[in-house]
Amino acid sequence: MEKAYWLGRKRASLKLAQNAASSEARLVHYDLAGRYSVKASSAETQTNDLASALPCSIYPARSGQGHEGVDDA
Repeated sequence: MEKAYWLGRKRASLKLAQNAASSEARLVHYDLAGRYSVKASSAETQTNDLASALPCSIYPARSGQGHEGVDDA
């Protein structure tokens, strides 16, 4: 979700840069587009880091038998 937001901001800044009246405004919009691109990339990395930081499942994958360490009584 956050990545999509930053990519949307990047596209908007690129469009504003193309339509800018002055070279200074164009430069500012291109600079912002670059920063938004970095933010989008960072958001993707944070998502991947979060996924790897989640704890493993309590139970191992089922192999057709009961859970290990759990009594079937």
